[in-house]
This record gives sequence, structure tokens and C-alpha cells, in this order.
Amino acid sequence: MKRFILILFSMLLITAANSQITAVWSYQQKDNGDGTIDLIFNADIEKGWYMYNSEVIQNGPLPTTFEIKSSNGFVAVGKLRDNMKAKNKMDDAFGVEVQIFEEKASFVQTIRRTDAASFKVEGILTFQTCNGSECLMDEIDVVFDVAAGEVGDAVEEEMIAISGNDDVSGGVKGQATEGLLVFLLIAFAAGLGGVFTPCVFPMIPMTVSFFIGGSGSKRAGIIKGLIFGLSVTLIYTMVGVVVALFQSTDATDFMGTHWIPNFLFAALFITFAISFLGAFEITLPTGLANKADAQADKGGYIASFFVAFAMVIVSFSCTGPFVGSILAAAVTGGLALKPILGMFAFGFAFSLPFVIFSFFPSLMKKMPKSGGWLNVVKVVFAFVLMAFAMKYLYTVDAYFGWGILNRAIFISIWIVIAVLLGMYLLGKITTSHDSKVESVGVGRIVTAIASFAFAVYLVPGLFGAPLSSLSGLLPPPDQSTIVISGIGAGTGTEVSSTEPSTGLCSEAKYATSKNRAPHGLNSYYDIKEAIECAKEQNKPLLLSFKAVTCSACKVMEATVWSNPAVLDILRNKVVLVSLYVDDRTELPLEEQVTSVIDGKVKNTLGRKYRDYQLSRFGVASQPYYVIVDHNENVMGKPIAESSVEEFLSFLNTGIETFNRQLQ
Repeated sequence: MKRFILILFSMLLITAANSQITAVWSYQQKDNGDGTIDLIFNADIEKGWYMYNSEVIQNGPLPTTFEIKSSNGFVAVGKLRDNMKAKNKMDDAFGVEVQIFEEKASFVQTIRRTDAASFKVEGILTFQTCNGSECLMDEIDVVFDVAAGEVGDAVEEEMIAISGNDDVSGGVKGQATEGLLVFLLIAFAAGLGGVFTPCVFPMIPMTVSFFIGGSGSKRAGIIKGLIFGLSVTLIYTMVGVVVALFQSTDATDFMGTHWIPNFLFAALFITFAISFLGAFEITLPTGLANKADAQADKGGYIASFFVAFAMVIVSFSCTGPFVGSILAAAVTGGLALKPILGMFAFGFAFSLPFVIFSFFPSLMKKMPKSGGWLNVVKVVFAFVLMAFAMKYLYTVDAYFGWGILNRAIFISIWIVIAVLLGMYLLGKITTSHDSKVESVGVGRIVTAIASFAFAVYLVPGLFGAPLSSLSGLLPPPDQSTIVISGIGAGTGTEVSSTEPSTGLCSEAKYATSKNRAPHGLNSYYDIKEAIECAKEQNKPLLLSFKAVTCSACKVMEATVWSNPAVLDILRNKVVLVSLYVDDRTELPLEEQVTSVIDGKVKNTLGRKYRDYQLSRFGVASQPYYVIVDHNENVMGKPIAESSVEEFLSFLNTGIETFNRQLQ
């Protein structure tokens, strides 16, 4: 009888969980005939809900991922990627632009066969769906049975519709990388920008004179110009090829998140910026340029290549920052061809003016003369490089969790850089190698106004404004943000508070820099530990089921928890327990639990509390709040997303119920 009741109870819990299913998954597999197999994940998403794509955004929401448990008979080729175009959405809670799927989603994981025999691909599909007021994180165990076959043998596609947490068997080519066109346009613009530097612009007349010199034939000049342009493009493209050869998905993740490459990028940008300000000059070995010049002096069409080679070497001190920026963006972009395409676009744009002048030499008469304005361009680039270096320094800071370069300091530095740039353009400050500013031209005035306007635009970011257009470059909102008069309301910005919070009874287990409670609140992250403190302080417990990647949770904490009356209760009348359902901290064996729902061992902190939430309360979405006593009995009706008034009522009701129970 007890066994029957337990089974019935489990079925009821599963039914309750299924009532919250927001995505029904189907799977298929496709042999590409070249030794690779695509495992395809398709989802039908519940109306009103949306799912995040596979892009990993630092300090952002939970992307859709597929974690392979073992790789016997195959190796993974990259990671899970989108298989259809996602929709852009500004996530105010995280302060970043994200990509989502509505109604339908599709992802693909490519594997490469290493054995002709059949094998299984077992893994965990992790995803998160949200509807604006709550989010649901879920993990599905997936098994693909891949039939035996040699390279090139087709495997018949099969489609199996499933939902929930069932195991499945089944797996389309990936989509084009989002933003590639924008990246190429930026690379092209950088190539043109490199022409208008002191190292390159003065060399245009002498280079073009090489094209039209000698035989004096216009046809010969055009051919030499074309060879020069193709050579410059080829040289820069080969740089991209070298970078691409060492690039992989793991390398891309490493470049994007690890402190070493980000520190090197920052150091590179800062070094070039100091050089542009006139402290020193960076050049490649002069021997390379001398050898190229010697070959160019021999004349002929072949000499055009060596002229191009010499140009690339000599101009490195000015073009290096552009090249470094493009490669830095390329290797963190997740597409193997990106460095090649980016450097091709840069080289093509860089050589284009030279080619055009070889076609129409008379146009050089209309060129502006070299002069002090070129140094102004160089110094402006120096300020821009310093600003971009901050992005990489922030990644280093975030990697170690120092919290030194927070959002407020980051924005403050950018404001200072923008103001200094404006003052420089107006001639109020100068560098040692600047010409004396007799008068300020229209161009400098307009650019100075733009620089000062940018500084003014940044100021509200110190007080809670999301600065959505810069969200991809700025750190996400954090406790360094000071909200004045509700500027940050609704943005997910955390309100810093100087009011002291009631201390914990002991150091909180599983506390990290990533899961600290908002508004200076103290929190436990383990229920048993929190119960002991609650007994000591004679308070009820507030269970806060949440996720680091849950945007609805952040909005709730920013707009409701920031209320003074709510904060007073959270500080002084309850023991807060933050239960992160996406925490992947491995639990020791004695703390692992076996689920009464699916019978599986929950070996991480997040899986344990996600299972606890579902099995204990029949709810799987976040945020979700429950007030319990020291025996984990519920004190009043739990609540999810709510208004300040509703949340206050929930808190007061739970606390009153707890106090009556003590009497």
C-alpha cells in the first residue's frame, strides 16, 4: 500500500511538472557522408514563452547547451549551435542584448565518427524558457543511437517526438554566424581608417608614382596597382589564415573568457595607445622592409608584390591596433572562418585607395595634404584604443572575481576618456609632437561635441540607466550602481545599500562572488545550515528559488526587493536561503540525493534544489518564494513574480503564521 501511494504521489508530481512544460522536443540525426553526423534538437515552444539560443553571454542568461557524457566511437566537433535564425531581444535584467526563439527552436551538435561500429551519444540538454514574469530551467537526458557505417554511408533520418525528461534516440547543418556582415563592415571600415594614419597616408603619392612610373603606360600602371592591391589583401588574409589554423571551439571559448588572452589583448591595446600618444614607436624588424625594398627596386610587375609587402611592414605601427582589434573580435566570435574573412575585408579596404589612384592618378591632386591633422587622427585612435582595452581588463577582473573594475568604475573611466578626447580636439590639451593649434576647424569642433555628448550619455549609467546600446561592451548592472529616484527601476539594476544587514550565525556554505544576495543582504545557500541559524534567531526561513541566469529573478529583486519595507523584513525578520537551481557545484557523496520523481542521483547543488522545488512544491519555475518553519512546513501560500504589495502581504502572512505557531 505504501509503495502504491509513493508511486501515485510521484505520478502526481510528474503531472504537476508536465503542466509547466514550456517546450516539447523532437530529435533526429543526419549522416553528412564525410564522417560527421549532425544531431538535431527541435523544440516547439509554448505560446507566450521564449527560449534563449546557444550563444554564451558572460554574466547573461542561460544558453541552450548539450553536455556530452562520454565519447566512445566519436568526437564532438565544436559545441551545440543554433540551427535557425534567432530573434534579438534586449534583456533589461542583465543589461545585454540576447537572442531568443519563439514558438520554434532548432539546434545542432556535430560529431565525427572514429569507429565504424554503432555507438550511443549520451548527454544532457540544458535550456531555459521565460515568459517575462518567470523562468524555467530544465535538463533533459538525451540518448542518440547511431547506426554502424563507414564514412560516406547515409544514415536514414528518423524523427521521434518526445517531451519532458524521457530518453530519446535520434539528430541539419548549422546556421550562418549572427552578426558576420556587421563584423565584415567593421573590418572594412578599419581598413579604410588605417589609410588615414601618419604611417600610411603620406606614402600614397610615392606608391602611386611607382605604379605610373617606368614605361609610363597607363595599362601597366593599372596592372601594377591591381597586383599591389591583391598582394596587400593576400598578405593580410594569410595572417587571418594563420590565426584560423589554431582556432577551435575550445580555443574560441578560451579566448573569450580566460584571463590570459584578454590580458594580452588589453596590454596590446594600451601599448599601442601609448605609442600613438607619442611615447615611442612600434615597428617590425627593419631588415624585412629593407629586403622588400631591394626586391621592389628591381621593377616589373613582381616588384608590386614587394612594394605591398614593404607597405604592410612599414605601416604596422599604425595598422597594428586595427589588425589586433579585428583578430580579437574574430577569435571570440565562434566562427573558424571569421579571422580569414575579417582580414580579407581589412586588406581589401586598406589597398582600395591605392588601386583607385592607379586607375585615376589625377585624383591625387584633390587629396588633402599631409600635416598635423594626421597626428590628430592618431591621437584620437589612442583614446579609442584605451576605451576598448577596458573591456578586456573587465573580463580579467570578472575571471578572478576581484570586483575592482565594476560597472561604475568602468563607466567613470569611459567618461574621463571621452572628456579628455573632447578637450584634446578643442586644443585644450596637446601631446609633445602636436603642431601648435592656431584655430580649431569645423571637423574638430563637431567631433569634440560628439565626444562630450557621449560622456553626458554615459553619466546616467552611474545611476541605474541600462545604456542598452552599449550593453555588449559594458559590465552588467551590479551593486556598484547607485539608483536615484528610481532611474534604474525595471532595468534589473541592483540597488546598493549602506544599511547594515543582520549577520549570519556562521559563514555561509557554498557562498561565492557570483551568488551573493542583492542589496547587501546576507543569505545561506544550504537549507540545513539555514535551519540551524533560524532556530538560533527564532525566525522563519524564506526559501528563494532562483538562478544566476534567470532574468525574471533579477527583475523581481530590482523592482520589489529594493522596496524599503521589503528590505527591512528580509534583513531583520527572516533567514534568507538562496537556492540556485543552476548551481553546478559538485556535492560530496553524503549530500547527494536520489530523486523520488525520476530515481536519478542529483549530484550538483542546482540539481538537488531543482528536484527539491519540484518534489516538495510541484513547481519548477523561478523565481519562487516559500516561507517555512524549522521543520520545513509551509507558512502560507508560496508566491512567484508579484508586485511590492503582493510580496509584502506574502511576507507578513508567513511571518504571522510562524509567530502564531510559536505561541
